[in-house]
Amino acid sequence: SGLGVVTTLIAVAMPVFSMLPLGLSLLLLPRAAAYVHNARLAVRSPTSARSAASVTPTRLPSSPTMDAENDFGLALGQKYGPTSPAHPQEKPWTNTLTQEDVQIVKAASNDLRDPLISDMANEEIYVNKDTIHILKHHGSYMQQNRDLKKKAEREKSYQFMLRLKVPCGEVPAALFRELDDLSNKYGQGDLRATTRQAFQLHGVLKGDLKKVISTIANVGSHTYGGCGDINRNVMVPAVHFPNNPAYVYAQKYSKAIADLFKPMSNAFNEIWLDGEKAATVEYWQKDIEEFNLDEVRNYDNGNGIITGHPVEPIYGRTYLPKKFKIAFTVPGDNSVDLYINDIGCVVVMEPDGVTLKGFNIVVGGGMGRTHRKESTFARAADHLGFVKKDDFFEAMKAIIATQRDHGNREVRASARLKYLVHTLGIDKFRSLVEKYHGKPFEPWVPLPEWKYLDWMGWHEQGDGKLMLGVNVEQGRVRDTPELRLKTCLRTLVDNYGVDLLLTPSQSIVLRNIDPAHKYNVEAVLREHGVKLIHEIDAITRKSIACPSFPLCGLAMAEAERVQPQINARLNAKLREMGMANDEFVTRTTGCPNGCARPYMAEIAFVGSGPNSYQLWLGGSPNQAERTGMATSIFKMPLTDLEQTVEPIFAMWKSQRNAPDEALGDFCHRVGVDKVEEFMQSYEPGSWKTMPSPFAPTPLPAPDANVGISSELLEKLTTEATARDMDPASLLDMIVREALEG
Repeated sequence: SGLGVVTTLIAVAMPVFSMLPLGLSLLLLPRAAAYVHNARLAVRSPTSARSAASVTPTRLPSSPTMDAENDFGLALGQKYGPTSPAHPQEKPWTNTLTQEDVQIVKAASNDLRDPLISDMANEEIYVNKDTIHILKHHGSYMQQNRDLKKKAEREKSYQFMLRLKVPCGEVPAALFRELDDLSNKYGQGDLRATTRQAFQLHGVLKGDLKKVISTIANVGSHTYGGCGDINRNVMVPAVHFPNNPAYVYAQKYSKAIADLFKPMSNAFNEIWLDGEKAATVEYWQKDIEEFNLDEVRNYDNGNGIITGHPVEPIYGRTYLPKKFKIAFTVPGDNSVDLYINDIGCVVVMEPDGVTLKGFNIVVGGGMGRTHRKESTFARAADHLGFVKKDDFFEAMKAIIATQRDHGNREVRASARLKYLVHTLGIDKFRSLVEKYHGKPFEPWVPLPEWKYLDWMGWHEQGDGKLMLGVNVEQGRVRDTPELRLKTCLRTLVDNYGVDLLLTPSQSIVLRNIDPAHKYNVEAVLREHGVKLIHEIDAITRKSIACPSFPLCGLAMAEAERVQPQINARLNAKLREMGMANDEFVTRTTGCPNGCARPYMAEIAFVGSGPNSYQLWLGGSPNQAERTGMATSIFKMPLTDLEQTVEPIFAMWKSQRNAPDEALGDFCHRVGVDKVEEFMQSYEPGSWKTMPSPFAPTPLPAPDANVGISSELLEKLTTEATARDMDPASLLDMIVREALEG
């Protein structure tokens, strides 16, 4: 009977636990208790037992006593990997005795198939814990609606988010039409542009996953590698300049790298396409045919890059230790937040401006961290060096192989490439990569100063067509009574044949617009409540936020849903203090994992609890070469936003060393300690007695009068005060600009 099985389990388990060391007993006892609990549930109800098991791991945690070779060792025929590096390197972890649980799941997955296949075949509305990790590699996360307060209701709300893999953020018209229809029929009616230039589709039920994923694949896109411990979506500036060689190379090579580092297992086609090829070839393949990437992927330089694995020549049995992110750009354009990536590549041209010379490469950037755990941290990438174009693919393979073999697989929180680079130092890391590459990197080629560009507004493409950047607050493409953005985009796609480019700042660039249609396009935008960029304030334009609640399982505080409120309140405080002309990069996340890149912002709010945020200051306004700094303010209630930022703004206004010294540069220069010292002694409203050293000089006594209405004078006075000016000076400036251009 069921009770007899439970009794037998307990009778057998207790003597075993009594013989184990105390530490191991304490480690295993809770898991064993969970199994007994599930068995008891099974006696009462088989269905409830399956429900409980769905949130219970299916294996014991990894330990020094596990079978390393079978649990996470090399596959049959594989020569190199994390348990047998091609080039040994001393470091605090070995990856040979124990590895964290996700590595075990990947090793047992039969090249990303199991247990996903069996889970997709059952009638449950969820998948089990091990399947969650494998499903990520196929581009999907399981989620619940955390707005539902009752556990019973939440357990009925299981749903899945799908993340597309679209190199360069390119979304052709045909793909957008399909996503629009799919989100209406199978999702929650909206799409979300991510900070890595991809679309996410939320609210898909498990029973609809195959239909949605196969439809996306058959239109020439896919979700394979949208998440998981492999190379994610490759970023590039969201522009279309077909006659600008540097930008063309950035886009072409980003597509090539996306294809080079895709998983080679046929699991995706087997599970979602019944083993068949997609009906349409990926739309970016035509741009990279010249590279013969299958040959590039399998080429073995004899230095340990190629693993010998029969399916995954570069990744091997257990793929990478954790997610991996790559971005491309051209000199000066830092729209991609280059320094937050595992690898960042900068196009370097020959002096003729036409011929590609090679790439500058940065390594070791990343945002994820854990609150109050100093061993985890945000990090800006280091300069690795320059590589000629003919050596580029092998150099990139060498970096991937280095992380594959030496990344930390024992502690998942320390698994990203940034921790390997930080542990070894950039010089030792470079030397290690060079062993795989078989040749040295050349010195970094000097570059112009970086600029943080977002490509909003109208731009000429250079081929007779136009592109238009449209601001999308927090990337949410949906329809509301006030703003019908989703319908607007569908109208433009259907009637004007435009294609989309998703930006790293969660907005959208419409490309290939006929100049004759410019004003028609603007009319469609206005008809649907979509503002042109000159109608968007600078704070909103430069802000991004992660989705957070209600669907993210890691969220501690709101982000996307409060970012518009935060922007409005920051703007109001600036205007009140006569700083309406000032602007900065601000970002909000619901947890410390950093999906919205908060640690690069000039001022950021990182969720640390319900309606509470850790305050970060001092990132570069151009997102270049440094992170911001954490303050001691760990749980700022959102209600305290104004009283928290007022002294910071007052200090910035009164002590900056130039009229254009950015907030992030100012905080970095004086340091967080000085800022907090100022905040502690600051009295609310004191900014009124702290004049700016760079305030506009008032006009001399006027020698003429101009009559304006009292209503206009009131508005002029309000706007002048918001800019720390007197009304006469503002009026004089407006008139002169209008007359003199």
